[in-house]
Amino acid sequence: MHHSLSPVLLAALFAFGCEVPLEGEKTDDTQEIDTGDIETIVWEDRRHSTSVTFQDAHAVGSDLIVVTTEGQTWRYTAGAWTNLPLEIDEEDLNGIWGEGGTDNLKMVGVGAAGIIIEWNGSTWEQTQESTALFQAVDGSNANDLIAVGGAGPWRNVSGTWTGDPELGHEKFADVWYDGTTALAVGDNGKIAWLIDGEWTLDEVPVDTDLYSVSGVDFNEIWVAGAQGTLLKWNGTAWQTIELKASGDDRVSKANMWAVWAPSASSESVAFVVGANGEAYKVTGTTVDALPTGIDNILYSVTGTNETNVWATGGRGVALHYAGL
Repeated sequence: MHHSLSPVLLAALFAFGCEVPLEGEKTDDTQEIDTGDIETIVWEDRRHSTSVTFQDAHAVGSDLIVVTTEGQTWRYTAGAWTNLPLEIDEEDLNGIWGEGGTDNLKMVGVGAAGIIIEWNGSTWEQTQESTALFQAVDGSNANDLIAVGGAGPWRNVSGTWTGDPELGHEKFADVWYDGTTALAVGDNGKIAWLIDGEWTLDEVPVDTDLYSVSGVDFNEIWVAGAQGTLLKWNGTAWQTIELKASGDDRVSKANMWAVWAPSASSESVAFVVGANGEAYKVTGTTVDALPTGIDNILYSVTGTNETNVWATGGRGVALHYAGL
């Protein structure tokens, strides 16, 4: 029911100098908002409604394939998520590698309890090589791969997986391998190089836990880790890069769980993601924040080029970045 102001109340309001809107007249109650500190989200939300964590991912064209906790694999294509069936007794899958296009895609995934899965073009085939915990896998082709985890590096040469006796007791979180040189990273700043077929333990200028490694070639390798750690190898020495975005006085100390270096980039570029939904693009030594609008932990970053980048993480989070 509509009510009108009484003549007595109107007179009182005018006496105190108050403006009274005429009946049916719209009032302008808008306020000027300072948007100077509001971040512009630059990622598109492509999350899947699930409770599992997207541990790692492989991008092929505009599609994305993820491996998850509880032994699941999913594919995002044409705006929808599709399950790729896999008979695993809820063991976590932690890493994935892939090559080829949509018509000739080859993939290998690794996980807990020594699980190794291979994509044959239409389904997954499962093998179990050991009881070790595998965390990551990388390589130049399907017949030359290295997997790392709780029992040192394992190598696949022409389809046969064997553990490396040199570093069998060492634990690593991630590995980068281009078919000639490999770099594995682990806790307390531990790294190991594979050069000329031999593994050698080495040191970096930090003692924080290292979680991720990605490279273009021997002259450009990036490593990310705890407490905002980001390192770059230029072929002769390590460089420490502070995750301090342009125009921001704050240096991130969040755990950086993943780094990815696009091989097709015309200059030295890396994307790094981690805790609190933080994401950055590093060009040379210039750091640009890439606001995600979420606070989930991001465990993986990958893509095909600088304008087709994916970040994945807890509770089915999948974000797509198409460039600024």
